[in-house]
Amino acid sequence: MHIVITGAGGYIGHALSSWLSTQSHFAGRPITRLSRTDLTLPPLAQTPAFLHDIEGDLCQAALREQLLSEPADYVFHLAGITSKRAEEDLALSLAVNLQASVALFEDLRQQSTKATVVFTSSIGVFGTPLPDHIDDHTTIQPTLSYGTHKRMVELLIADYSRLGHLDGRAVRLPGIIARPLQAIAALSSFSSDLVQHLAAGTPYTCPVSKDAANWLISLPCCLQQLLHAALSPAAAWPTSRVVTLPALRVLTGELVRGLVALYGTERKHLVSWQPNAQIEVQFGCWPTLDTALADQLGFTHDHNVETLLHRALLTTPSA
Repeated sequence: MHIVITGAGGYIGHALSSWLSTQSHFAGRPITRLSRTDLTLPPLAQTPAFLHDIEGDLCQAALREQLLSEPADYVFHLAGITSKRAEEDLALSLAVNLQASVALFEDLRQQSTKATVVFTSSIGVFGTPLPDHIDDHTTIQPTLSYGTHKRMVELLIADYSRLGHLDGRAVRLPGIIARPLQAIAALSSFSSDLVQHLAAGTPYTCPVSKDAANWLISLPCCLQQLLHAALSPAAAWPTSRVVTLPALRVLTGELVRGLVALYGTERKHLVSWQPNAQIEVQFGCWPTLDTALADQLGFTHDHNVETLLHRALLTTPSA
C-alpha cells in the first residue's frame, strides 16, 4: 500500500502525515510506503521505515517521477496556493493549483493501477455575492482565482474518474481552525487568528464584525473527513465526484463567547473590532448550508461550538 500526500508541509498535510506515520495499515492493507512532498517538510514525531520525504516543486516532472516510482494506491492532493497569495501572483497560482494538478493526474493515468485521489477543494468555489442559502444545487460562480482554480480541478477530477483513469473524490473544505499564526496569512484566516490570540491571552484586532458568519470545522474533524473520503465506497459518490463538507455556521461573536467561557471574562476585552468591508463580504457572510450529499455519504462536522473549540485547541490533533 503506497500513500502519497502532496502539500504535506502545510497545516492539514502535516497533521495527516503525522497521523498516517503512526499507522501500520490503511484500508485493511499494510502500509509499505508513505510519500510526502512539499517545498519543505517539517519533521514528524515518528519516522517509520516506510516514510519517504521528497522535497521540491510538484510542477517538476523529475519530482513526480520520484514520487510515483512505486504506483500510488491513495493520493491526498492538498498542495495549493491560497486566496491572498493567489490574487497577488496569478502565474504561481496557475502553476501550483492547476498545472501541477493536471500533470499529477496525467502521471497517475499512466500507472499500472488505478489510484484513489482525495482532492481538497474549497467553499471558495461559490464566490460572491452569496445567496441566502447554499446546497448541492447552488450555482458555482467563483470570484477569486483560488476558487476558480479549485473548480477547474474539480471538473478534471470528475472527467478523469468518468474515463476510468483514477477514482477521484473532491471535498470542499470550509474554514479549518485553529491554524497557527502566520506572518503572511490567508484572507480568510481571521477565525483561526482570533482563536489563537485569545487562547494565548494576547490582543487581537478582528477585521470582521461580531455578526460575520463563517463555516468552520476543527483540524481533527477535517482529518476524519479526508480519511472518510478516501475509504467511502466509490459507487456512493455522485458523478460530479465532489461534495461540500458539513460545517458549523458560526458567528464571530459566538467564537469570542466560547473562548471567554473557556478562559475567563477578561479575554473578551482582548478583542477590538475594525471590520473590513471587502474581507467581510468575501469571507464573513456565509449563509445557511445544506449538505445532503455529504450527509448521505456519512460526512459530519463538530456538532457545536464547544466541541469545535475543544478540538481546535488540541496541541496534537488525531484522526
